[in-house]
Amino acid sequence: MADRVSAHIMIGGVLSRAQYSVLVQAIGNDNAAVDWDGTPFDPANIPANNPLTLMDHEVANGCFGRIESCCRRLGLPYVRWSGGYAGSFPSVRVIYKGHGEPRHYLTTEDDQQIFSIERIRELGSIAAIENDYQLARQNPPPLVLIDEEQIDEAMMEPVHG
Repeated sequence: MADRVSAHIMIGGVLSRAQYSVLVQAIGNDNAAVDWDGTPFDPANIPANNPLTLMDHEVANGCFGRIESCCRRLGLPYVRWSGGYAGSFPSVRVIYKGHGEPRHYLTTEDDQQIFSIERIRELGSIAAIENDYQLARQNPPPLVLIDEEQIDEAMMEPVHG
């Protein structure tokens, strides 16, 4: 059985309504809730002007495996924090910008970034440490659902005369 800890995830970016059902299914598979009391996610309630925020107290290995995989396939940025499990894994904040690989930052159980002496030496200056700290504190943009027609229009190049 996997070690289970508390975790939350914020999901943002632009997603077509047609692809939204894929994300909804991933959320259902990971059993994420909209609050720490376990209120089930309702696909009709997308927050206006904020990322979609989900959480759970019993997250296997601290990862929302299906949700995170779905977000990477769809190019949706996310930020996940998970508590640590003594002897297995530390508390981390994971930042995925919608492309590339997710970045992991060590944190406390209160989601405060921790810098090891090795990381401080690697960064080399206070300015670099402050920049790394700012990168780790970023949250994703709001989650916005759009119709397929809007995606097609956005991809068309303007006609020049």
